[in-house]
Amino acid sequence: MLKNIIFDFGNVLIDYDPDKIIDHYDVNDEERAIFKKNIFGSKEWLEVDAGRITEDEATDIFKRELPAELQPKIEKIMTTWPEEVIYFPKILAFMKDMHQKGYHLFALSNTGMRFANYLMSTDYGKYFEGEVFSAAEKLMKPDPKIYQILLNRYQLVPDECLFIDDRPENTETAQKLGMHVFTFNIKKLPELKEYINELK
Repeated sequence: MLKNIIFDFGNVLIDYDPDKIIDHYDVNDEERAIFKKNIFGSKEWLEVDAGRITEDEATDIFKRELPAELQPKIEKIMTTWPEEVIYFPKILAFMKDMHQKGYHLFALSNTGMRFANYLMSTDYGKYFEGEVFSAAEKLMKPDPKIYQILLNRYQLVPDECLFIDDRPENTETAQKLGMHVFTFNIKKLPELKEYINELK
């Protein structure tokens, strides 16, 4: 019997697209290319998600490595980008519906803590009864250990859980651990709802 629904963040709750994020800032085409490659596409970005460095440490690295005249824009992007992400309103409505039907909602995401804390302060965050983030645990999906942390911390039974993620390698690990899984994109929301009905 399905009792728990576990959500990833990127491309599940939000449309994670660096170009769309950069659209919110006053940058020219050359700067856009620099920021996309050297911030969002950098190894430091992944290091933040992995909890090996903080957002502030990453910002300092970007400031040292990129042209000095870009420093104010680097600072602004790194401190405000969580506010500029496009959220999926249909997912918020879906979460509210699942909550009202008695399902317990949890978060399991590869993310830095600045974004995690911001999202948890929004209307989306209020529906989660528990959360596990890669930066806090210093573990990244698809490492099975981070899934086990969630299961153990909140005493969840794998067969009673549905894990929703946009990356097949992440849902594959969850499935091996005994969870029901759904590899998601926003166009598949109707299919997800049908799948949940089948799991009742």
